[in-house]
Amino acid sequence: MTIEQIHMFDNNIISFLLLAILLIVIMIKKDIYDYPRKLFYRMIIINMILLIVEILAWAFDGIDTQSALVFNYAFNCALILMEPIMASMWLSYVDYKINGSIDRLKKRLYYLHASIFAGVLLIINIFKPLAFTLDENNVYHRGPLLWFSLIFVFGLVLYTVILAIKNRKKISDSMIIFITVFAFLPVLASFIQMFVYGLILTWSMVALGIVFAYYLIEMAGNSKDYLTSLYSRKKIEEIIREKLENKESFSAVMIDLENFKEVNDNYGHSAGDSVLVLFSRIIFVTFGKKNFVSRIGGDEFLIICNEVDINIINNYKNLITEAIKESKDNQYIKTVGFSYGASVFDSDKKLEFDDIFDIVDDLMYKNKAENKAKL
Repeated sequence: MTIEQIHMFDNNIISFLLLAILLIVIMIKKDIYDYPRKLFYRMIIINMILLIVEILAWAFDGIDTQSALVFNYAFNCALILMEPIMASMWLSYVDYKINGSIDRLKKRLYYLHASIFAGVLLIINIFKPLAFTLDENNVYHRGPLLWFSLIFVFGLVLYTVILAIKNRKKISDSMIIFITVFAFLPVLASFIQMFVYGLILTWSMVALGIVFAYYLIEMAGNSKDYLTSLYSRKKIEEIIREKLENKESFSAVMIDLENFKEVNDNYGHSAGDSVLVLFSRIIFVTFGKKNFVSRIGGDEFLIICNEVDINIINNYKNLITEAIKESKDNQYIKTVGFSYGASVFDSDKKLEFDDIFDIVDDLMYKNKAENKAKL
């Protein structure tokens, strides 16, 4: 490969490195804990593969040897097959963000219809070159039916935008804007690339969109509480619904601070905020990174644990009490108490999110009444 050819792939190489860095960040943070993030993780992997395969397809094009012809044919087949898979993955990601249902995606075959069409087209292409051909000099030429595969892909992208706009009440405005922009840029790049031979742009634009998506939706979106950096109510709802849909056993804990209003009234909201931040740190450390700790509003917290031994779950209450007593970081934290409600939920029970919330909320209020009776 010459220096000129390497420069031709600058965008792909830089985009690949950018995605590799993002992948390392996600793996270090262990930021793959729910289904949409698993889909997002797969999108990164597929995009990285496509960036490399596109380079290899161009690199072997025009090299007049038998082995180069085989590689050229194989890499172009991979490109045609994986393009619609990427679009299907993106649509599945958006669909799950809106509807939160794996069963819905299964019924729709994860929107892999375009990939199935591309696979059939490539099988036919072995006998009759309808997708693409390689001439006697091993130079790639588009076939007459390749446009149908591309139209399929554009259709999936367009449907993603329509689905987002139609369900705009279920997602944030920033996500709708992003989905629209993310759809427009690669499509525009694809059209330009189709008419300007030798220009490689599409998958670099997709990579840019993925990095932007991770920042906008997964990091800067509604997944974290602005004050405590715990998970938000919206995010904990997603986690619970996924566990219910996957029929996973888990436990839930509801915690409510007592005498918190007095801290705000007597010492000001700044003191109240400092109590919330410190208490959040205490319960986050107590329950550990393997569990999901959220602030669902005000001075209420909801924790979802993978542990299903109720004795262990109830023992966390004692650990929190001890941590508050030993705390030297905040003079106000010792003036508050907390109510604690915990329950284990078996995988064989048919429950909804509201059921989980109501059960642990009731248990927490019973504990609150018991605490008041002791005064």
